[in-house]
Amino acid sequence: MGDSRAPLILLGAAVLVAALFSPWYAVDFSGAAREAMTAQAGQLPGGFGEFARGLLSVLPERIVVDGWQALERTDIVLLGCALGAGFAALLGRFDVSALAGGAAATAVVLAIVDKPGPGGDIVTLQWGAWLALAAAAAIVVVGWLGARSATAAALPATAPAAAAPPASPPETASATVWPPV
Repeated sequence: MGDSRAPLILLGAAVLVAALFSPWYAVDFSGAAREAMTAQAGQLPGGFGEFARGLLSVLPERIVVDGWQALERTDIVLLGCALGAGFAALLGRFDVSALAGGAAATAVVLAIVDKPGPGGDIVTLQWGAWLALAAAAAIVVVGWLGARSATAAALPATAPAAAAPPASPPETASATVWPPV
């Protein structure tokens, strides 16, 4: 680990992976949603209505899913970005870490905007998605700062001296062309 920023990127990558095990979405079957389903079950004929009401009675009020359960391929993308950012930080390639963090942040934003399930307020966003976004953003910022300081360290400390102007022509009695051709 050549830079003190590498452990911060590794921490961000670990938090990003841990966020996949945290709650991302919840489906709420309480209140108005349960009342609407009960009303629909009441309209079913005979035994079907009783069966539907029986299913509703065993249905939990809330179902919470983590990132591994809810995200189809995005979970693998986030894992790959976290691993890539961590390995790049260990190699001192903070620019690659920042790029991997940016890809992870983009994937998380897309997962936040495009929630699974039907529209409306049935599916709600949970804190795991926000944790993943914060971890990805931290990887981007720390990686960018590390790449910036690495670039600044590679530049020379002083600017090269300006080239000296050509010497003036020697003073002679005859007219000569300077510089000689």
